[in-house]
Amino acid sequence: MTIQEAQNRISEFCKKHELDSAPEYRILDAVSELGEVAKEMLKMTDYGKQKPEFKNEMRSELGDLFYSIITIANTFQIDLDEALEEVLIKYERRLKRGGAGSEHD
Repeated sequence: MTIQEAQNRISEFCKKHELDSAPEYRILDAVSELGEVAKEMLKMTDYGKQKPEFKNEMRSELGDLFYSIITIANTFQIDLDEALEEVLIKYERRLKRGGAGSEHD
């Protein structure tokens, strides 16, 4: 499935189940889901005491985060394929200047 197909699928899913909400709530949801990803990483590493050991919960939490990000993009009618391409170009340009950080803009 392409990102555009995922965006379309989630758009239809949200319409079907009447899951429309304001952008600020979608963003808060995404931040919450990112917190769940962080929590799983902490659990996988025993709070930094060991190297991460994959657990299936991470897949689920990343799926939740991906869904949340797509709902934000759909709210603002952002084509994530295009957005990703723009980001890759930006990082390529930064890397040519010495690093991936924004200080190389």
